[in-house]
Amino acid sequence: MEKSVTVNKWLRWGYGIVLGMVFNFLLDLILSLVYTNYSLFQPLSNYLISIVITYVVFEVLFKVNFLLDKKHTWDSHPFKRLLVQFFGNAIIAIFLVMFIRWSLMFGLSDQYYISMQDELILAALISAITLIFGIIEMTVFLLNKWRFSLAELERFKKENVEFRFDLLRSQLNPHFLFNSLNTLSSLVYENPESAGLFIRELSDVYRYILENRDKELIALNDELRFVKAYIGLIKLRFADNIDVDISAIQRPQDFQIMPLTLQLLLENAIKHNVVSKKNPLKVTICTTDDRLVVENNIQPKLTNEYSSGMGLKNIASRYGFLTNRAVTIENNGAVFSVSIPLLQENVKNLTS
Repeated sequence: MEKSVTVNKWLRWGYGIVLGMVFNFLLDLILSLVYTNYSLFQPLSNYLISIVITYVVFEVLFKVNFLLDKKHTWDSHPFKRLLVQFFGNAIIAIFLVMFIRWSLMFGLSDQYYISMQDELILAALISAITLIFGIIEMTVFLLNKWRFSLAELERFKKENVEFRFDLLRSQLNPHFLFNSLNTLSSLVYENPESAGLFIRELSDVYRYILENRDKELIALNDELRFVKAYIGLIKLRFADNIDVDISAIQRPQDFQIMPLTLQLLLENAIKHNVVSKKNPLKVTICTTDDRLVVENNIQPKLTNEYSSGMGLKNIASRYGFLTNRAVTIENNGAVFSVSIPLLQENVKNLTS
């Protein structure tokens, strides 16, 4: 930590020396163009004084901008921050430079005359330099923000691929296949007609997954048709021990949703809760305004199945890229609820 502070201190000294020399040379250049008898090459002492003044002003502005970061950040309003920083730095810098120069002129020399034209030239040069530094700082911020946005885009692309892989894996994992085949084997002997229905529903589920796994959004109507097929599988597996109510969904033709979202939320409810005749699981899927809500009663299993916890996080992350409306998850101890924003505009597939 001390080494970092030392480096910053020497770096600021370097800025003070370089900027002081450049500032003094520019001032001499402008004055030599304004006054024919003004020599461009002034004594070295002028440069030393300019360096000291520049370093003092630079340190003061460094502290001022540090305080400014707390009230007017570049991230919130970059152009407003540029204006506030420019006017604030220009006024402070002009005041400090004038005060130090006049103190040195009246205290260390016999000169008591101040040219208003020279002071205006000096003030204009200070203002120009502070504006240039402000623009440079804003440009660096915007470039860093752009680079950060590219990095975030790559991260979302990666999460997008991981999400689809996780969904496919959750459907094709041995546990899911075992439950499906176990249910099918029992139905073949007990109820051949239901077994045939189960096979058709299972076929519809996998067909939907294969056809829509690469899409970003899909019509809510299509997702509901798939969910009905999936609910059919669940009902054949758990009978009346589970109740899934989708009757309160309004205007499904007007909205879009990420494919397989509802299936994942239903599977999540079954995975973490007891489903039995004594403790039936009740799941409600409804719409409120422009959001879709999936909630279930909480009756946790005594021995939880392994869960990576990435399912809900990936849904939230993908929606975070598609819209600024967040996915909300609530657990009040009795009911677990997930609220998904419904969308109305299609989004280009990130992986295409």
